[in-house]
Parts: sequence; structure tokens; C-alpha cells
Amino acid sequence: MPSLPPASPESRRAFDRRMSFVFAGNFVSLGVFYPFFPVWLGYQGLDGDEIGLILAIQIGLRVLVCPPVLRRADRSSDRAHLLIAAGFASLAASCLFFVVDGMAQVLIATLILAAVWCPAIPLSDAIALSGVRRLGSDYGRSRLWGSIAFIAANVAGGALLGRIGHGGFPIVLTLTFLTAALVTLFAPRMGQPRQASPLPLSPTQEPWLPARSLADRFRRLAPAPDLRRLLPLLLAIALIQASHAMLNGFASLQWARLGYSPIEIGVFWAIGVTAEVALFRLAAKPLRRFGVRAFLIAAAVTAAARWSLLSTDLGLIGFAILQTTHALTFAATHVSLQTLIGSSVAENRFGAAQGLSFALQTVLMAGATFGGGLLYKSLEAGAFYAMTALALMALGLLLVAPQPQSAGSGGQTSEPS
Repeated sequence: MPSLPPASPESRRAFDRRMSFVFAGNFVSLGVFYPFFPVWLGYQGLDGDEIGLILAIQIGLRVLVCPPVLRRADRSSDRAHLLIAAGFASLAASCLFFVVDGMAQVLIATLILAAVWCPAIPLSDAIALSGVRRLGSDYGRSRLWGSIAFIAANVAGGALLGRIGHGGFPIVLTLTFLTAALVTLFAPRMGQPRQASPLPLSPTQEPWLPARSLADRFRRLAPAPDLRRLLPLLLAIALIQASHAMLNGFASLQWARLGYSPIEIGVFWAIGVTAEVALFRLAAKPLRRFGVRAFLIAAAVTAAARWSLLSTDLGLIGFAILQTTHALTFAATHVSLQTLIGSSVAENRFGAAQGLSFALQTVLMAGATFGGGLLYKSLEAGAFYAMTALALMALGLLLVAPQPQSAGSGGQTSEPS
């Protein structure tokens, strides 16, 4: 498909429609993989330690693979080409689960899938930010379809597996990756900006050269100068997102221990994601008015309060109300991240910025999940206070971090009319 025409209401709407499809396709796969993959591993006869090992190793691999792939995408003629390659490679990798047998083969198949799948969402975010920069697109309105698709995949995937049994997980997973791969064909072709962003933080563009020494290789792992200035904010964002580890891993277990039924627990989760969708839909105007820092401070304060309150029994109505804060703790943090990158990083560095943020969030989330599990064994609901500590650490960083560059102050790219 050709590159999109210059900014106009029609091109903006066309871009938003395409990105809505892309995000929905990505999150359909996530909506099946996250809740049902561990169940399928148990069905395959793996014990808890083996399941934990597989999940942990594939997280570590994502951290190693994703950032360099996204940096390479920045140098490609169009990020959509790599997104399509990742989509169809993920489809092929998902087919491996039809033939695996035993711990070793399952681990290898999982690592192959993780390696080719992990760039898909950060690449989609980078393409979406190009639309924000060039066309004035609203990121949140496209991204909300990912959350809606995630909910739909949870429900539809569970219903389908309920009919065909957990052994049918590879069939359902492959169907979702087929959908995601086909949808990537509609990804907007933005190409490289005709005139690079004049942001002062943009590093000089030099041809890629192989590292000459081991020390050179380690230096290349460090963030470039344009991203180092953003590190305090990116780290604060990663801490807020990592503080969701206990929610993701143990909230349902805690609610069940308090006597709430599976239907009530499902309602709690649905309320959280519904609030997330609403924030994505409505965030643009308040974010422009109050700014990224204010949004993130509100997210950190709300997260600290949320995790503290989750350590007590608030009752059905209380937990239902508390779950609406997911709009601030998760969605506002994510939208702030994309706004920060879109307004503070040159467009030809969006992939590198997404990769750095992905690595920070993934490492901290893995550590918080592992540590939270150890604490939950001994403290049960008291372990949520550790997540409160992460949110307060983020708040401290936000209060001392330098003010991010505002959108419009040198962040535009020039496209011919």
C-alpha cells in the first residue's frame, strides 16, 4: 500500500481506522495467550516450577530481542514491513505448539514465539505515534480497540476452549495469530520522515558499524543521548506499570480467598478494563491541558492508594469502585508514555524509545512478579504493600525529574503538501 497522503480529516480518519484494526489484531493474540497458555502448560503435564521457568525465560528473551529489533526498525524504509514480518513469523511459530512434546520442546517453541512476537506491539505504537506527529491522530482512540479486543478474546477464547477442551489451545492460538498477521497487512505505510525532526536531543545519524570490541558492545547497550534525558520519567512509568504485578498475578486469588465468586471476580476485571477503554477514549484533551508529569503524578498517587486498599476486604461495591482506578494507574500511564515519546523524541527514533521503555517495564514487572509471589506466600494480602512502595518510588522520581519537552516544541516532522 502507498504512504498516506498529507494531513487532512480524511487521511486522519483512514489512519485511525487502520491502526484500530492493527491494535485489535495484536490484542486478540494477547487475550488468548496470557490467560490460557499457563493452563495449557499444566494440561501438558508440566508442574508449577516448570511453568514458572518457561514464563520467566521467555520474558528475559523478550528484553534481549525487542530493543535491537526496534532500533533496526528505525533504520528501515518503513516500520510496517517489520510489523508484517513479525506477524507472519508469529503465526508460523504458533504452529509449533501442535507438535511439541515434553518440557524441552515446549520451552524451545515458547522462546521462538517470544522472539518473533515481542516487537509487534511496540512497533504498532511507533507507527501510531508517527500518525500523531504527522496527521494529528488521537493515539488513545485507536489503542482502545486493543483493550476491547483483549476482553473479547478472553470471553470468546474461554468459551471455545470450554467446548473443545484445553488440549485445543494450539488451535485457538493459531487462529488468533492468523487474524493478527492478516490485520498487519492494513498497517499504515508512513515511511521515513521527509525532513527529520529538529528536536535538539536527536543523535547524529551515522551509518551502522560493527562493534570493534566487547566494551564497544556494552556501550551500545546504553541509551543514546536523546533517551538518557528521559530515563527518570521512563523509569517512573516502568515502576508504576510494574506495581500492577500483584494485581495481575494474585488479585483473583486474593478475591477468591475472601469468598468472592468467579462471576464477581470476572466483573471486577471487566470494570477495570472498561475504565481503561474510557480513559483511552477521553485522555487527549486533559492530557494536553495538564501535561504528562501531572498525569503520571496522579497515576502514581492513585496506584499507591489502590494497592494499599487491595490489602483489605472492601466488599463487593468497594472493590467494584476501586477497579475503576485502573483508568489512572494503567491507561493514563500508558498514554502518558506515548505522549512523552511522541513529543520528546525525533520520529526516526520512536522505535528505540519504545524498545527502551519495553525493556525497563519488562524487567521490573518480572522482578515484581517474582518478588510478589514470594511475599504473598508469607504475607498474603499484605504483599500488596510492596506494590505501594513501587508506586511511591515512581512518585519520588516524578517530583525530581526534569520537565519533559512539550509537544509542538520542535517535535514535528515536515511532509510536503
